Amino acid sequence: MNNSINVRKRRTSSASLQIMALLGMVSLFLFSYLPMFGIIIAFQNYTLSGGFFGSEFVGLRHFREFLTDPTFMMATRNTLIFSFLRLVIVFPAPIIMALIINELPYRKFKGAVQTISYFPHFIAYVVVAGLWLHLFDMRGLVNSLMMSLGLFERPIDFWNSTQYYRSLIIGIDIWRGIGWGTIIYTAAIAGVNPELYEAADVDGAGRLRQIWNITIPSIMGTVIVMLILQVGGIVRGNLDQSVLFGNVFNRSVSYIIEHYVLDLGFATMRFSFATAVSLVQGVLSLILVIGCNMLSKRVSGRSII
Repeated sequence: MNNSINVRKRRTSSASLQIMALLGMVSLFLFSYLPMFGIIIAFQNYTLSGGFFGSEFVGLRHFREFLTDPTFMMATRNTLIFSFLRLVIVFPAPIIMALIINELPYRKFKGAVQTISYFPHFIAYVVVAGLWLHLFDMRGLVNSLMMSLGLFERPIDFWNSTQYYRSLIIGIDIWRGIGWGTIIYTAAIAGVNPELYEAADVDGAGRLRQIWNITIPSIMGTVIVMLILQVGGIVRGNLDQSVLFGNVFNRSVSYIIEHYVLDLGFATMRFSFATAVSLVQGVLSLILVIGCNMLSKRVSGRSII
């Protein structure tokens, strides 16, 4: 009797989980896989009146067009430069922050630091842009402070200069994302076996040696997963940044592929052209993720799949 009751409970619990999984799969199919049929318009001269089946088929014309466009090449260069800077500078920042927070002795102070650091992540990007545009304006706080200290003779036009744009954007990325990324790595550090640190103390290992030999290797699986996901976004940029911080004067360094698609694809109603560019981005992102995953599995034995 008890066995039959337990079987029924397990079946009920299993059925609930299966229904939840089914709803997720249906949602994934409707919003991720079904729209992929629209890729066909990348090979058409798509018009709203003609639709998918009545538009003229033009083959690879749109691909040849944007691959020979100097503006696209400029946007690609800027996108790759920003992606490289984010991998080298922005990506390690949350890891370092998590290691520092883990070493803080006071729990309340540690919680306060975490709360303050990830709060910017929840601010709308328009608000973020307004804040930083005003801070580094010619009459903003930074210029006023630097001039009052005698560091500048005249105000610097930060946002209209190609010299400072990339540094400011990378600084904003760190300020806005370091706290949110730290949550992930802090959780990974919390899962490290405390007995490893106790054994290291007995052996006379200092804190830096424990971080290097215990903490970092223990969270390396999480780091690799996050790195693989980051690599997938190399050919994509932050459209919010390009639109909100970019202007005519810094266009040579602020214009990215996503902005290019917005301008020449949707602003001029060239849907096929925009789809062709996005298709190439998607394929390259998939190749990068798979390649990085295979390389990670071969080198370190860790991977997503």
